[in-house]
Amino acid sequence: MWDWRPEFGADLSIRRCWPGAGCDGDQHVRVMTASLRFTAFGGAACELIAVDGTVGDLGSVQEEVHAFERRLTRFDPASELSALNAAGGGWFDASALLRALLVAALDVCELTGGLVNAAVHDPVVRAGYDMSFPFVDRRARAAVVAVGPMQGPDAPVAPLAAVLEIAPQSVRVAPGWRIDLGGVGKGWLADRLADRFDNAVVNLGGDLFARGGGADGSGWAVGLCDGAVATVRDAGIATSGIAHRRWVGGHHLIDPRTGRPASTDVAAVSVVTATALQAEALAKACAIQGSRDGERWLAARHVTYALVAA
Repeated sequence: MWDWRPEFGADLSIRRCWPGAGCDGDQHVRVMTASLRFTAFGGAACELIAVDGTVGDLGSVQEEVHAFERRLTRFDPASELSALNAAGGGWFDASALLRALLVAALDVCELTGGLVNAAVHDPVVRAGYDMSFPFVDRRARAAVVAVGPMQGPDAPVAPLAAVLEIAPQSVRVAPGWRIDLGGVGKGWLADRLADRFDNAVVNLGGDLFARGGGADGSGWAVGLCDGAVATVRDAGIATSGIAHRRWVGGHHLIDPRTGRPASTDVAAVSVVTATALQAEALAKACAIQGSRDGERWLAARHVTYALVAA
């Protein structure tokens, strides 16, 4: 039986056993389904499942994921995003892909009332997330560097719209600011890659879009952070929280209101909504606020969610 669930804050799981698919002794109906698992985005677990798809189809999608990561990572000085961040406040000739992601970042910042802000690059680095997460985790475990509390006065992050200008062919980031697209990239890409298929799931490190009705037409069963299962079709799901990407002395969720790692008790929160990008943004905004305020905030937006407090 193919069925696995995430630990708190880990990547979302896709239940790949359904009635009539040959699981639990039922051998009556089998549906041709291609699947592929791989890692990307700093070691995050990714999974692609397509009903009536081929391994070749999914392999092409995997190649696009890796190309996307190489182009927009902040950890490679040769990436396009790093080149933008190094432009020193000047206008930068940006690709259509980068411009689209920056527009999405502005939309997400507005959607969340500024709680998910791509201008948090430098506070994230000061918090200790200055390299790909497996290396941050390894460094902390080896006690080569003990990352302590950030020093200095609180420094709220400027509104993204005050930092970022987008023209038809170029973009400009205000001097003294740099951009981190980690809060929008995976969800944005999952939504678009899922459009390649009629019936598939694209899960990029916990930011997931499920298209179609699954193998038997009743929907895709997706494990949430609290162990519950949501059965969805044409929906996005994402999980955020502090249980997964954290290290000695810190974690990766920056509260733009202070410029510091969020003071939160949300180990993990999963959100189900129209797109993976929106789910990613809403889950992160909830996690930043803490369980009390975050749950109220999500409830006011009438979305389905599951939350586990630390």
